[in-house]
Amino acid sequence: MDTTSDERKERSFQSARDLLASEGRRMNPRRKGAVLLLVLVMIVVVSFAMIEFTERGLSEIAGEGYYVERSYLRTEAYSALETSLAVLADVIFIDGSLQAPIQGWGDPLVYAGVSLAEGTFATIRYTDESGKLPLNELDEGTLYLLFTEMEFEVDDSLKLTNSLLDWIDEDDATRIDGAELDEYGLAEMPFAASNRPIRRLEELSIVDGFRSLFFTEEGHPNEHFFRFAEAVSPYGSSSINVNAASELALISVGGLSELQVEAIMDHRAGSDGIIGTEDDRYFASQEELLEVIVEMPEGSVLNVISKIMTIEIQVTEGNADFFLRAVVSLDGSGSFEEASQTEQKNSSSSSQATTSDESSYPFIFLELTEDVSINETIASPENFPSDPPS
Repeated sequence: MDTTSDERKERSFQSARDLLASEGRRMNPRRKGAVLLLVLVMIVVVSFAMIEFTERGLSEIAGEGYYVERSYLRTEAYSALETSLAVLADVIFIDGSLQAPIQGWGDPLVYAGVSLAEGTFATIRYTDESGKLPLNELDEGTLYLLFTEMEFEVDDSLKLTNSLLDWIDEDDATRIDGAELDEYGLAEMPFAASNRPIRRLEELSIVDGFRSLFFTEEGHPNEHFFRFAEAVSPYGSSSINVNAASELALISVGGLSELQVEAIMDHRAGSDGIIGTEDDRYFASQEELLEVIVEMPEGSVLNVISKIMTIEIQVTEGNADFFLRAVVSLDGSGSFEEASQTEQKNSSSSSQATTSDESSYPFIFLELTEDVSINETIASPENFPSDPPS
């Protein structure tokens, strides 16, 4: 009897244990699912935090890299400029003067035997400003002839001529077809004529007449602007280097016949008749020029020497680049009086300045600009009056 009772008790306990075990088996997946969900949430949160941290770190690294890369390219650009100036000085020392790139200075890195680091490239371009008409010194007749040669209508040529002269002269008197404060004051953002020499051709974007004829509605230069820029320069020179002058500049300078201009261009083009190729020629002296044009115009300002040079340098590595632009006077000439004064002050304050050291380059910087885009756009004021009010 007692044995049977114990067996019953044991079976009851076993049934209870089996019930609890089965309940436990039914509850464990839920508990395990909750733990798994918590772990997944934590993984997502930690992953998000790591991504944010990584992105921020990469941004800081990229920013630091940008300044390091910029500093490197800037150094390379100034090294290229130094090389370019050294080459110009060397050619002047050997030949006595600069006439045209065919003398050998067109590719200064090759001339000097300088090579850049692997993956770094430099493009150097010279523009002979003394082969252009000195814009700030042109009189009414020369300007009108220039615009007429550009095939503008008579009224447009008059407007361009007088508006430009009004912009440059020191007074506020308005010429016929010109523009001064009364006209520019009607713009959405009123302004006045500068009444000083043009310093950059981009200024023309707000000069009456030029805004509509030399620029698009968005303020970008058009083909008239670029043709004009090939013929004129804001950097004054007392003479025109025929070795670098455009056909438009030679015609507009006055005194030369069409046959003489054609003879000059043909001589420069060489046997293939194309300027800018390997067989190009240049005039090394006034005597050589006279042999081609036969007769020198009265009061001629024609010359065969480069006096003012623009040097544009673009250094590139991968997707990064740096642009440097320098305008140098090779003989001390130039229209920016304040630039010369600044150079003289700098020279007197430093024993290493260009003019204070006879072994340095005999050049004066008229302008030095960093990181100016080659294709820089120009913004013009809107609602500019197309015609002066009557």
